[in-house]
Amino acid sequence: MTFSPVQKVSAYESIVKQVESAIESGELKPGDRLPSERQLMGDFSVSRATVREALRVLQANDIIESRPGDPKGPVVMPYSPRVLEKAMARLANLEGISRVELLQFRLLIEGHSCMLAAINRSEEDLAQIRHHAAALKEVAAAQVDGPFGQHVDRFHAAIRRASGNRLMEVCGTVVGGIMTDLVDRRLSVDSDRRSRLERSARDASLLVAAIANRQAKEAGSMAVSNIYRYYADDLDAAEKRALAAFMEMPHGVE
Repeated sequence: MTFSPVQKVSAYESIVKQVESAIESGELKPGDRLPSERQLMGDFSVSRATVREALRVLQANDIIESRPGDPKGPVVMPYSPRVLEKAMARLANLEGISRVELLQFRLLIEGHSCMLAAINRSEEDLAQIRHHAAALKEVAAAQVDGPFGQHVDRFHAAIRRASGNRLMEVCGTVVGGIMTDLVDRRLSVDSDRRSRLERSARDASLLVAAIANRQAKEAGSMAVSNIYRYYADDLDAAEKRALAAFMEMPHGVE
């Protein structure tokens, strides 16, 4: 067994963790106020500079709103999508989260995002989705440079925005960012990169048509099938079994 050197936790980091734990446990609720800087200095037995650094970190993470010199103390903020996105990013990047778990979550998010986009999208949303689909087509035709995964992520991000569901948008942003690397890695070992790119661009065009025509069930099913097919050749038998249920799920509404 190999051990790593122990890292000393800074005093301000300890304060941040204690405040976050109090919020997670419900001891502190949105709208509650933390004690004043002077009281926090006494409670934690630290300097004013340490307290201010902890408050700066908490505010940067949208956990509190702090105004220098406010005698009433910082206010605990309501839980925001940005806080969720950061927490999701930490979780998704943990070792132990497998590729198949990421794919399962992505199939769930993207399938239902496309369904909702077909129902809720505006003309402006549709224009953005079409714009990113066109970019995919240009990449497939080798008319522009740039990682394909990045363009795929932008295409799906536009669809998630059109869904009208902020939670899907936040969660999809996190998983999409991680999957971008997997997309490009898959292409790097493909024996026929051009064909795969062209197929992906065609799939995107068909998906756009379903969203444009407000075909919710078709859009959801297309998204799941397209994503699965992109990785299918690279999946082992156990991964395919783990994803089989998603391929059989009904998407959309009758």
